[in-house]
Amino acid sequence: MLTMKCPDCQMDLAEIPTSHGPGLDVCSSGHGLWLDVGEVNFFVEDYTSLKRAIGDNGSVAVRTETLCPRCGNHMESETVARTSFLSCDSCRGWWLPHGSLTHLNEIYRGAAVPIQIHEAELYTRAAARHRVLNDTFRDQPRSNKTGSNPQSMWFWVLFFGFAFVLGGLILVAGIGKAIRTAQWIQPPDQTLLYLALGSIGGFGLFIYGWVVHQRKRLIESIPTSTIRSLALGLVEISGPAQPEESLLSTPFSGLPCVFYSYAVEEQVSSDKNTRWETIAKGTSEQPFYVSDATGRVLVVPLGAELILPDERTSRSNWLGELPPTTLAGLNRLGVSTERWMGSKTLRCRESFILPEEQVYVLGTAHEHHDATERVENSTRMYIGSSRDHEFIISDRSEKDLLSRLKWQVLALGVGGLTLAATCLIVIFKYYLTTVS
Repeated sequence: MLTMKCPDCQMDLAEIPTSHGPGLDVCSSGHGLWLDVGEVNFFVEDYTSLKRAIGDNGSVAVRTETLCPRCGNHMESETVARTSFLSCDSCRGWWLPHGSLTHLNEIYRGAAVPIQIHEAELYTRAAARHRVLNDTFRDQPRSNKTGSNPQSMWFWVLFFGFAFVLGGLILVAGIGKAIRTAQWIQPPDQTLLYLALGSIGGFGLFIYGWVVHQRKRLIESIPTSTIRSLALGLVEISGPAQPEESLLSTPFSGLPCVFYSYAVEEQVSSDKNTRWETIAKGTSEQPFYVSDATGRVLVVPLGAELILPDERTSRSNWLGELPPTTLAGLNRLGVSTERWMGSKTLRCRESFILPEEQVYVLGTAHEHHDATERVENSTRMYIGSSRDHEFIISDRSEKDLLSRLKWQVLALGVGGLTLAATCLIVIFKYYLTTVS
């Protein structure tokens, strides 16, 4: 990654994390700080008025000899609200001298969530980081300053790659030889078919366990963002849920909520077997807000994978009767409760998110092209589905969700391999024998 340098002293800028948005690149000598394109939105409350003032300023930007620390082009000097700063016409970044960011935020106030800028603290942290880096570099032994030998690294990559391929070829050859030299002890029957399906299913469970493992790693690798610092692409947020407009009602119990999902199952009997067959399912389509201390953002739940427990389950009693609220909900959904002779035996399940309930969302942040200037939608984005990324909504915390996925991976991996191995052992023991 390219290290930017201060336009005044040419020292490396230190990236300092902030509580209101992305990290800022700050001069450790206190000359100023750098804002990439769009970052002013996170540090000036009424940034819309600021941008409008710059556009209505009427003054001509003056080209300077100062080079942009981001792209190296010449920057231009601008003045707004008696504050001068340098802007780059190429990468659209801003270089703000010491104290300018604080002054702009004091002039342009007006957000529902106040922003407190502690600029002096940023420069203090940048100077401390610069001292730590210098001390570390000075005290580092000479032998550690040289990088690792790339020839040695490539040797081990090729070595383990060759060993992996060779081991795979030996395994495939051994299985092929065992099959070619095998004879049937007894002819194939229905039990053998079940065993073969069990072995295939075991490997399928193991593969699905790997998919769940990849999802767990994805959740662990994505940091939780504050809503004001959201960027386009895959994001992770957490906070209380709030309705976009009016509250919804769950279909069967009538509880007020911001989101719900439901499933209706019918008990079906065939021969001696009885099973539950899903005849209707769905979710609410109305978006809802998720908020935190920095603002709130709209979540469009269409296409999301829901990790919500079944909060309410109602089913027909021995007379085939359902609770009145459940029956009314089925009528609204257009689900018939009668069959050609008697009533259906139904089971109705619903999950929901209550107002102010803590939720976890992993999804894709999109531009909200229809967004107005309302402060409650200050991010100008919404979170929804994407063909390229996961979209998860859960009322569990991230910690609980990761714990659940961890046990799923363990159960699917161990259980799948155990099932496949057991079925294969039984097949070779009771149906096949190897001849020399």
